Formats: sequence, structure tokens, C-alpha cells
Amino acid sequence: MLARPQISIEPCFQPGCLGGTAPPAEPRGIWDLPEGLASRSDVNYAPGRFPAPSGLRRLLERVLAEEGVPVEFAALPWIESDYNVACCSPTGAAGPWQFMRGTARNFDLRMDSEVDERYSWPASTRAAARLLRYLRDTFGSWTLALAAYNCGEGTMSRAVSRGDSAFVSLDLPPETMTFVPRFASALSAYRQLSEDEDALAIIWVPPSTDLRVLAAECGVHPDSIVSLNRSFLRARTPASGEGWELVVPSGISERAFEAAWRMDGSHYAVREGDTWSNVAETLNVTEAELRAANPGRVLEVGALLSLPEPDEMPINALSGDAEGWYYYTVRSGDTLSGIGASVGVSSREVAEWNDISRDALIHPGQRLLLRGSPPATASGDAVPVVRAGEGGVTHTVVSGDTLWDLAIRYGTTVEEIQRLNGMTGSSLSPGQVLVIRAE
Repeated sequence: MLARPQISIEPCFQPGCLGGTAPPAEPRGIWDLPEGLASRSDVNYAPGRFPAPSGLRRLLERVLAEEGVPVEFAALPWIESDYNVACCSPTGAAGPWQFMRGTARNFDLRMDSEVDERYSWPASTRAAARLLRYLRDTFGSWTLALAAYNCGEGTMSRAVSRGDSAFVSLDLPPETMTFVPRFASALSAYRQLSEDEDALAIIWVPPSTDLRVLAAECGVHPDSIVSLNRSFLRARTPASGEGWELVVPSGISERAFEAAWRMDGSHYAVREGDTWSNVAETLNVTEAELRAANPGRVLEVGALLSLPEPDEMPINALSGDAEGWYYYTVRSGDTLSGIGASVGVSSREVAEWNDISRDALIHPGQRLLLRGSPPATASGDAVPVVRAGEGGVTHTVVSGDTLWDLAIRYGTTVEEIQRLNGMTGSSLSPGQVLVIRAE
């Protein structure tokens, strides 16, 4: 079994981050494919019918080059899945590289209720490259590795053990004897393609990143991010781990990277022109506090700065008073103007109440002093606010809410929400008020 790659907490988010310029093509002779093999293919692959979207070929080649396998293996998903990331065969093979569950587990692809990395372009391509490299090391050539990718290591071992190891001399299943000529045909067409655009990038985002909210933060349609990342089954990165790889259009890669970590509230992504003092002012902390939270850190574009831990609130912070003051916990997607509008005041007043600049960056988990009725987020979700003398939390259901999502959001369980609300099913209606925590 091969280990998952170790990825830095400071990933490159710029277009072309996986290799800079396009990697050089491998020498054609490395394949040792018999002359005329492409002509035996029962499928005629042609450059004009290449189905992959712009930028995908370049992205796959970079990942393959990182793993030390011929970049022309990027043609393999053409015959495996027609570059359909959501492809699933009747036998259970899934994703662009058509991994069965057992093989996927052997190469450390995660598969559970939150994520199935067989559908991840970067993760599945890395696993495919490592499988191919293992098969090449086992059988001595990339051509035999390709054949073994189709028929399996055991079948290939038995065929090679019977004598001649030249591909045309092997006694292999008919499917494999068809598969390799198909690849030869696809490879011939692949080599005729014009240079691909640098249209896609891979960025590193924190756990629990909501892909639809991130798309809104970047001003793009949700499908422009969700469709490239089908491995996240709930359109959200899992809550576990240090972070996750996300494929995004290269034109929004820097914006998406910054927005994802801003939404997370635990880090700040350094931008061009940032200094310790202006970042500290943006975060509403002192420069000394910011430096203390990031010892030895150098300000480089794309670096992630840890946010200082917020000071403990004063003893009366949640006690409120007769005039209706209370503390509100900022959620992902909140803005000062949106929070102010929800309680009928301007962003200037919210800023003055909290002794911050109107341009200050607010982040999830931050508490703001407000006066009036408890606000809702810009998306309409009710936000739990602990008022004077209260110990409970309620949530007003909006379209798209599920018990599962609410349980994750509030750190509880579906069963507990059902118990508190006398529910036996899981259906919800917009406007319904749920008790999340009892007093």
C-alpha cells in the first residue's frame, strides 16, 4: 500500500501550481507498443472528438509528472470513462480512472458518507499514477503496466509466468487485448491535440468548506466549483483533516483560496502588498498579537497566517441588560452591513458598538455586540444567539436545510434534534423553528 502524499499547509494556489510550465512529453518509444496496434482498435479515437474540458488535460499531466509516470497516461481516462468524473460502471468501478473499492482502499483513497475520492480529479489521478508505477516496476514496461491496469496484477503475473513477456505473445483476456489497442488509438489522437489552456488550478481549502458558499464568495455559479469536485458528496469538504484539495477555475484560484480560509476563520491568506500592520488592522488585532501567533512566519503571497485566539469575553458578556444588548456569533458569509441590516441599523453603527473599522474583516466564531432582535445571516439562516437568562438555542429552517447538516453545524446529533422536537421523521419545512439545545 502506498501512503497518501504529504501536502503543505501553505499550498500554491496560483494557476499552474502543480508544476509551473507544462511538463515535457515522455519519449514515444517508452511505450514499446507494437507497430500498427492502434489500427486494431475497435474504437476510432480522433482529436476532434476529445471530450475533456479546457484545462483538464494540463492538470492531469502535472499530477502524473509529479508522480513520475508518463504524462501521456492522461489519455487513459478517455477510454476508461470518457473523462466523465461521475462515471460508475455496472461492476462498481467509479470515477475517471474507474477504481474498484478494494483497489481504491489499497491506494489510500477515502470513501465514506462525506467523500469518495475515486471521483476526485487530483486524488484519483495520483492513485492511478502510483498503481501504474507499481505495475511497471512489477512487470518491467509501461505497456505491460497498462495491460495489467485492465486485467489485474494476478492475471498478468500468470500470463508472464508462462513464457514470453512481449504483449502480443501473452495469453490475456479478450477485453485486455482490446483495451491496449484502444489506448494506442487514443494516444495517437491525444498527441495531435493542440496545447491545452491553463484553465484549472488546485487549491488547498480548510475542513468544512461549503462549496456553494465559496462559489458565492467568488461571484460564480455554484456548479463552476461543485461540478469539478464531485468527490465531496455533500458539496462540502469533510470536517476532519488539515485541509482538502479543491479544483477551481484558474481565474478565481487566488480569490477562492483567500475566501475559503477567511470563511474558516482560523487563518488569513496573505495577499499582494500585505504588511504585518495592515493585516493586523484588518483582523482587528495588534501587530504584536499577530506576530506572536505566527512565530518565524514570512509574509509571502498565499501563506496562511494563524489568527490570534480571541480574548475571553468579560464576565458579563452574555448577561445582557434591559436595553436588549447581546453578543452575536459571526457565521460564514456574514458581513457587517448584512448583520446591521438584519437588526435595522447601519454597518457604521455595528462597527462603532464593537470599536472596529467599518472595513474590518470579520470571521466565523467572532462575537459582535448587537442591540435589537437576533439577526439572520445573509442566506436567511437563523443564527443561534444566547440572550439574557437563556440557555437554549433554536434554528429557523430555511430551504435546503437537513437534519444531518444542522447536526454537524451545531455540534450535535440528528437523534438529539429529533428528540428535542418530538420528531419521528427527517422532513423539514422552511420557517419551522427547531430546538437545537434545551435550556
